[in-house]
Amino acid sequence: MNRLKFLQRISTGLFALFIPKVSHASERKRYFLTKFYVAGFYYYDGESAVNELKKGDELFIIQEPSNPFDRRAIEIYTNKNKKLGYVPKEENPIPSRLLRQNVKIIGTVDKINIDKEDWRKVRVNLFAEL
Repeated sequence: MNRLKFLQRISTGLFALFIPKVSHASERKRYFLTKFYVAGFYYYDGESAVNELKKGDELFIIQEPSNPFDRRAIEIYTNKNKKLGYVPKEENPIPSRLLRQNVKIIGTVDKINIDKEDWRKVRVNLFAEL
């Protein structure tokens, strides 16, 4: 091995020591935020979607800042784009703030009660993914 190749290998190795570790999506952790029953279930696609849901299903969480009744409103959708309703107003301040800071919020179906009142049919867990 000549001197040039030796120096190239050493410099490549030293350079690798200073490259920051890249975080992959699979390494992200979920932190539990809250658990609640879906608000407004009766007024949206909840009844038609409830039979398609199962415990553990992921839900899409979307902020709706243009909502005239609650500036922190957060919508909940199934993976088939059916709107279940909203995060209850008393539960949305922290998730809303995290969403504004571009933190990924994930909802999962925690419990399904087909025989209960509309406001108690689907219970959701919210997680922040960091």
